Amino acid sequence: MVRTIRPLVLALCLVGATPAAADFVLNNLRVTLYHELAHALIDQLRLPVFGPEESAADSFALVFADRVHDEPTNRALIRDLVRLGRAEAAEEYFDPWREYMPGAQRTARSICIWYGLDPGARGELARALGMPREVTRVCAEAGGAAKRAWSAVLDTALPAEGAEITLRPAATGKALRLLKADIAAVNARVALPHPTPLTVEDCGQDNAYYYNFDDRMVICSEMVGVLRARAAAP
Repeated sequence: MVRTIRPLVLALCLVGATPAAADFVLNNLRVTLYHELAHALIDQLRLPVFGPEESAADSFALVFADRVHDEPTNRALIRDLVRLGRAEAAEEYFDPWREYMPGAQRTARSICIWYGLDPGARGELARALGMPREVTRVCAEAGGAAKRAWSAVLDTALPAEGAEITLRPAATGKALRLLKADIAAVNARVALPHPTPLTVEDCGQDNAYYYNFDDRMVICSEMVGVLRARAAAP
């Protein structure tokens, strides 16, 4: 388990941000990184996915965070993820053909999976975030199933000693500077079959992508600014 240390670069990249706002930005960037890593694993390992791939990637992000961060960091992460998810859901236009489940449901599912990864320790916070008591058993089972499924993948994807890193960040990009320690944690625990560049690019929207046609990951440059604005909103 890696304890998260807030690096000096985080303070420098988020000048003027309060500690809570800086953590909000970092935690949501982390979830984004882990979510796109799931798409890379699904594609490059040819993993069978029974259900929507976006939902599987959401579950992976929580399972991976549970592996690499301590409990206080995971608690901060779920709070910040829920805060962002609910703000976005309030502005969402419902489209039944979207690949993602509706935002409010997606956020609820994240709370459910997060709780189920450690039901003995996370009940109080999960309920404070809105999880009804009547779904605790269902969520415990869902989190346990996600943990078993993704742990089996992660246990077989460990890097060999001396192996080259496979997630290769670009030298520039604010999001990548903020995620430096998290990218190192990924490379210490996951060996992708193909070298996978990770870049920051202007996308015209707040998003991130894994492109399976050339095995690369992109975090949109707009994301940090949007997250900072969300953190400052009441």
